[in-house]
Amino acid sequence: MDAVPADILLEVASYLPCSAEVLHLYLTSSRIADALTPALYRHLTLRGPAQCVRTLEMLHARPERARHVRTLAVHPDGPRLAPRWGRAALPDGYAVAGAVRRAAPRLEVLGSFAWNGEELPPYDDMWFALRMFCPRLKVIATTLGSILPPPNSHLFDFSDLQGFSLTFKSGFYWQNDGVSRDEAVPGYDRLWDMLTKRCPRLEHLAIDGHSPHAPVDAHGLVRGRWPRLRTLLVGDVVLDWHVGLNPALGKPFRTFLAAHRGIEALHLQSHAPSVAAPGVLAELEPHALAKVTTFSGSLAQAQALPARASLKTLRVPDALPLRESTPLSVSAALAALPALTSLTIAFRLEQGYDNGAVLRAVVAACPLLQHLDFAVACHPSFTIETFARCIRPLCQLRTLALRIVPAAGEEPLRACGVRLVRASPRLASFELVFLARSAGRPLSPPWLARARAKFTLAADAHGLPLALHVVERRAHVLWPGETVRRATLEMRPAGAPGTRRAALPALLLERSPAGEEARLLFFCAVLVGAVVWGCVVL
Repeated sequence: MDAVPADILLEVASYLPCSAEVLHLYLTSSRIADALTPALYRHLTLRGPAQCVRTLEMLHARPERARHVRTLAVHPDGPRLAPRWGRAALPDGYAVAGAVRRAAPRLEVLGSFAWNGEELPPYDDMWFALRMFCPRLKVIATTLGSILPPPNSHLFDFSDLQGFSLTFKSGFYWQNDGVSRDEAVPGYDRLWDMLTKRCPRLEHLAIDGHSPHAPVDAHGLVRGRWPRLRTLLVGDVVLDWHVGLNPALGKPFRTFLAAHRGIEALHLQSHAPSVAAPGVLAELEPHALAKVTTFSGSLAQAQALPARASLKTLRVPDALPLRESTPLSVSAALAALPALTSLTIAFRLEQGYDNGAVLRAVVAACPLLQHLDFAVACHPSFTIETFARCIRPLCQLRTLALRIVPAAGEEPLRACGVRLVRASPRLASFELVFLARSAGRPLSPPWLARARAKFTLAADAHGLPLALHVVERRAHVLWPGETVRRATLEMRPAGAPGTRRAALPALLLERSPAGEEARLLFFCAVLVGAVVWGCVVL
């Protein structure tokens, strides 16, 4: 490996499935480590205050590594059962924001930075350091919680951004409940001035949050005109659009969408009628939004989309109640999307038993699916065996994510994965998640998942399964955290070239016709031995 050129090693690293595999190759030798430094540090995602501070301090001390970082995402809060916001989150925020500020002079080629905490960075001059020392920084994502930024915040001083994302966290709504949303954030006008006047080449814009009853007014959005806008996400941040700003526009949001014909990904996750109503899309001209291939929203909105015939990816963010009429309504809505290749949809089964009726409706309406993310929460709906039979008609399916409440007597995750591969051998990778029974929100947080496993299938030159790589995670019952187990399961039939012959105990425990015959022969041999022993003794 030491004789392989560096560009070949970088090409090999690009095919590895995750950064952990790149790290394993990185640690094989010092020469390979030098060659793979750009691949290992190109995209960094740091979780938890300890990892954030240690890694950022290392980048400050090792500029030869920091100069390769192109995207940096920090999660200062880390995994917790309950999110901390307000003053409880400040110590970690100060430590991480200070570390980012110190490392900024070393991040010469940083092009994207994301802060994903429950609160805004406490050190506002962190944004000043990023703006001064990172001239290639064109994409910014941040969150806003209960602690509001100062009116003269450096966050609003950027120019010529290509991507911007602002997410209002739950702490913002709890702290500011009942106050006016017109100027909920100090310097809110400066934010829109930055986006509309100093960022004409904006390509990606996201204003997100979750508060259906008291969303933040973001009417400044409709004043912007970005000819290069390709991705737009609008969450529960809109109370109503102010038509009084310009009565000639009529419906400002509809006019805004009609003016941005280059949008390719549209995500409407708001519950405000001015955004969520299907009529907003239905009244657009037929040629409007003609380039949209990715859409997030309700099924009714997807049906009203002018470019629904060419839609490739659909994500339904809200779980649908699973009733007797649900399969028919879902089938009718998906039938209007003939080109759909990726679908993310979830249901909540509050009572009764579905037996896979809605799954069969989805499979029949979307025969071209290459990716399926399917969830049924609250109560058991169907078994993995039923699911495996239902997805057999999806010949082009390559990736899969299934989240269900397991039925009584359901097989372990590894056995379920093997069953799915037997039914759909063309799967490249998939994920199985067993959820806990719940009467609450259907898309449960990670700690409500009993167990999860990710599977990666290795195939030969003819596409036949060779081995199944499994990474299984199971949550602890009495304390936070999870147990991680890795295994490789042989998928070739017993006796195939290159396979090891199974030992007798394994053959006796195998759930297959060969195992049944082996158990029968073993039982007969035990009976014969008992008879012979009895004859000798007597």
